[in-house]
Amino acid sequence: MLDKYDPAAIEAQWYERWEEADLFHEEPDPTRPPFVISMPPPNVTGRAHMGHGSTYTPQDILTRHHRMLGDNAVWLPGQDHAAIATQNVIEKELGKEGLTRFDVGRDKFIERAKQWRELYGDIIYKQFKALGFGPDWKRDRYTMDDGLSAAVMKVFVQLYREGLIYRGTRLVNWCPRCGSTLADTEVEHEEAAGTLYHVRYRGLDDGQDIVVATTRPETIFADVAVAVHPDDERYQKMIGKLVERPLSPHAIPVIADAAVERAFGTGALKITPGHDQADAEIGERHGLAAISVIGPDARMTDAVEAEFVGLDRLEARKRAVETLRARGALIREEAYTVSVGTCYRCDTVVEPLLSLQWFVKIKPLAEPALEASTSGKLRFVPGRYKRTYEDWLEHIRDWCISRQIWWGHRLPVWYCPDGHVTVAEQTPTTCSECESRELQQDPDTLDTWFSSGLWPFSILGWPQDTPELRAWYPNQVLVTAREIIFNWVARMVMFGIHFAGGIPFSAVHITPLILDEEGRKMSKSLGNSLDPMELVRDYGADATRFAIVSQMHGGQDVRFSIARCDDARKFCNKIWQAVRLAIDIAGGAQLVVPEETSWTLADRWIMDALAQTAARVTAALDAFDFAEAAQTLYAFLWNQVCDVYIEIAKDRAPTRGAVLTHVLATAMQLLHPIMPFVTDELWGRLGREGLIGESAWPSASSGWLDETARADMGRLLGFIEAVRALRALPSLPYREMRDVTVIGADSTLATLLRSEQGIVERLARAQQVHMPTGSDGRPAHSVSRRVGSVEVLLPVDEPFVEKERAALGKEIERARTEADAIERKLATNFVDKAPPAVVAKERAKLDELRQTLALSEQRLTSLK
Repeated sequence: MLDKYDPAAIEAQWYERWEEADLFHEEPDPTRPPFVISMPPPNVTGRAHMGHGSTYTPQDILTRHHRMLGDNAVWLPGQDHAAIATQNVIEKELGKEGLTRFDVGRDKFIERAKQWRELYGDIIYKQFKALGFGPDWKRDRYTMDDGLSAAVMKVFVQLYREGLIYRGTRLVNWCPRCGSTLADTEVEHEEAAGTLYHVRYRGLDDGQDIVVATTRPETIFADVAVAVHPDDERYQKMIGKLVERPLSPHAIPVIADAAVERAFGTGALKITPGHDQADAEIGERHGLAAISVIGPDARMTDAVEAEFVGLDRLEARKRAVETLRARGALIREEAYTVSVGTCYRCDTVVEPLLSLQWFVKIKPLAEPALEASTSGKLRFVPGRYKRTYEDWLEHIRDWCISRQIWWGHRLPVWYCPDGHVTVAEQTPTTCSECESRELQQDPDTLDTWFSSGLWPFSILGWPQDTPELRAWYPNQVLVTAREIIFNWVARMVMFGIHFAGGIPFSAVHITPLILDEEGRKMSKSLGNSLDPMELVRDYGADATRFAIVSQMHGGQDVRFSIARCDDARKFCNKIWQAVRLAIDIAGGAQLVVPEETSWTLADRWIMDALAQTAARVTAALDAFDFAEAAQTLYAFLWNQVCDVYIEIAKDRAPTRGAVLTHVLATAMQLLHPIMPFVTDELWGRLGREGLIGESAWPSASSGWLDETARADMGRLLGFIEAVRALRALPSLPYREMRDVTVIGADSTLATLLRSEQGIVERLARAQQVHMPTGSDGRPAHSVSRRVGSVEVLLPVDEPFVEKERAALGKEIERARTEADAIERKLATNFVDKAPPAVVAKERAKLDELRQTLALSEQRLTSLK
C-alpha cells in the first residue's frame, strides 16, 4: 500500500475493473424496485465543463447509492445531435476550406456531420469516465438513432392528425446569421446602452397629436396602431381617433389595451405586430394586420420608403432618425438601457420575423403537464422551481418546431405541385389528396428539443412494448439545470403524459449554477472558466466530485472554491492513512466485530456515531442534499474516527482492530457514491471481498445507537477539549505530560475520569487528574477554563502567568483605545459623508476589535 494517497495511481485501473465487472449494466427486473435516471444528453460537440460536474455527479451518486440499496438501478446515457450547434461547427469547418454548405450540398453536408460525430462525439464520454461517472454504457442512445428517429416521426404524424401540429404564418425568433428560427429559450438576453426616441404621430380629422416612445424607429414603417391604456386620462379623447404614421405616412387608429404600461415612455405604444411579440398579441386581440418590413437577411424590404430599401436594420435605424428629425417628428432622444436578444450560438442580434413555419398547438399538451405539478404528482427540489415551471406553462405560446438548417430530423412533410400537404412516417409515393407522384419533401428540420422531449421513453424502445419500457417508465428522478426547465423538462412531461401514459418522473432535482469565487458566471470571455479535467489532473476525480457536491447548499448557486478540491484531496489522504494504521492495528487478520458485551466505552461511542452517520447520510441522499451527505461523512471520518477513535485505538486493546476496520469499511460504503475510486481501493485493503459498489448499503439500524455512551463520551471529550485549549496557552509540547486539576466534578464525571484514564492520558496528555473536594489542592498558579459547572485548571509557572497578564493587559488597552476611536468616528457625520464601503470597513474593524477584547479578557480571567 502506497505511503500516500495518489489518485493517478488508482483511478484509471478502477474504472477498467468496474467495466470488466459489468458494474453499471442492468437488465429489467420487476422483482426489485426500479431506480432509473435518464441522463440529460450532452451535445455531440460538447466537452465536459463545471455545469456537467454539478449536474452529472449527483446522478452518479444517486445511481450508485440505489444500486447498493438493492434496487434495479440504472443510469441511462445518451447524446443529443445538437442541431444548431453541430450545424455551426460544420459550417465553420467548411469556411476554413473557403466553402459554404450550399457549395457541398445537403447530402454531403449531412455526411460531414456524421463523420464529425464519429470523430469527436465520444470525447465527452471519455471525460465522464475520468470523472468516475458510471452510466450503463451498453444502453447508450443517440437522438439520431434509427429507433429514436422513428419515434420522432410517429409523434409528429400523430400530433398532426390530432390537429395539434399546424403550418401557419406567425411571429418567430429569427437569427439572420444562422438563417433559422430559434426557440424563445434559445435567445439570450443582455442589457445594452440604447436610445429612447420620442416621435410625434400627427392627429388627423382635427384630432390632437400623440407622442410615442420607441427604441426601434426603423420599424415605424410597419406600425398599424397606437395603443394607450383604457384608464389613462391623458388619452381618453384620442381612443378611436386616427393619427398619421410618420414613416410611410398612413392613417392608423388609436386603440385601448390594458397591456400598455402607462409609466413607460409617454404611455402611448406603437403597435407593430410584424416585429414584436407583445405587439402581435395586442394586434391579435384587436384584429389588426401584421406588416413585415425587415427580411430574413435583416435588411429592409420593399415595403418601406424607397431610400430605405435594402438597408441593414441598424443602418435603417440611423436613417429613420435623420428622416424623422427632418420631418419635425422627432421630439427628443434620451439614453435608455435596452434588452437585446442574441442567438445562443453565434451571438447575432435576433430579429422577430413573420414567417411561414410549423407549430405545435401547445395549450392542450400544457394543461395536463401543469396539473401534474399543481396536484403534487410532479415534485421539484428545491421547491421554488415548481413556480418557475408552472408560470411558463400558464403563459405558454404555440411552439415553433421548424428550423431552417440541414442537420437534424427532417420534417416528415411532402408537398405536391398543387400545394397539397402529405404528412407520413415513411416517404410516401403519392400525394394524400390528389395522388400526384411529384412530391417534394419540406427542407426544414425539427427543433432539437422536439426529439429530446421524447427522451425518457424513446430510449426505452417506445413505441414498441419492450421489457425496458414496462420496467423503467416512468423514471424515478430527473437531475438537470434550471435553464432547461422550459426547453426540456416541461416538454418531456407534456409528451410523456400524451404518448407514454404518464409523467416521465416523479421528482425533478434542479442543480445549482457553478460560479467563480467572485460570484460571476463562468465564461471564456471573462477568462474565469474552470476545466474539470484540469481539476481531476491536479487533485483527482474523487476530490473534484467531493469539492463540487460539498458546496451545493440548499440549491443556492455555488461560488466554487478550488481550495475545496485541495481540502478534499487531503481528506482522501487522511482516510488513506487511517486505513494504513487500521491494518497495522488489526495485524492483517480477518477480524469479526466482537460481541457488544466486550466493547469499551470508546467502542460503543464510535459505533453509535457510525449508526448516526449512516442515518444522516441516507436521509441526506434521499432528500438530494449532497452537501449534507458529504459534510456529515467528512466530520465523522476526520473528527470522530481520525482525531479521536484512532488515537484511542493506538492502545491496541483487544477490540480495537475489529471495531476500527469495521467502522472504516462501513464508512467507505457510505462515502462510495461520492468518492468511488478511493473507497473501492480501501475496501479491498480492509480485507473486504468484491466491489464495494456491489455490497449492501449500510443499514441505519438503531441497534448500534447508544445514548449513554454518547453522553459519557461527550463529557469526556468536553473535558479533553478544555485541557487542550489550556495547553495551547503556554504552547506546551504535545508529548509533554501535565497534571490537571478539576473542581466541581459530579460523581458521573469523576467516575469517567478515573475509569477512562487511558483516554484522558492519550488525548489530553494528562498524567494525573486531581479532583480536590475543598479549597485545598488548587495549583498555586494555573490557567483555567469552565466546562459547564466544572472548572478545569492547568498548572503553569508563575513567570508565565505574570508575563501573560502583562501582555494581555497591553493588548486589552490597545484594543479599547482603537475601538473607542472608531466608535467616536461612527457617531459623527462621517457615516453620511463617507462612501458606504469605507463605513462598512470601519464597522467590520470595530467588530473585530470587540472580539479581540472579549477573548483577551476571557484569557486574563483564566489566569489564576
